[in-house]
Amino acid sequence: MTTKELMVLEELLGSEQIAVKKYRTMASQCSDPSIRQKLESFSQEHQKHFDTLKSFLK
Repeated sequence: MTTKELMVLEELLGSEQIAVKKYRTMASQCSDPSIRQKLESFSQEHQKHFDTLKSFLK
C-alpha cells in the first residue's frame, strides 16, 4: 500500500470513528425509542465500516 493510500485510510478511519461516537451520543440522549433505535443502528453501521477499514491494515 502506498503512503497516500495509507493516509486516506487513516482519514476514513477517523471519520468513521467520529460518526460512531456522535451517533452513540445522540442515541443515549434521545427519549424517542424509534429514533434512538435508528441512531444506534447508524452507529453499528459505521462501526462495521470502521472494522472493515481497520482489517485492511492487518
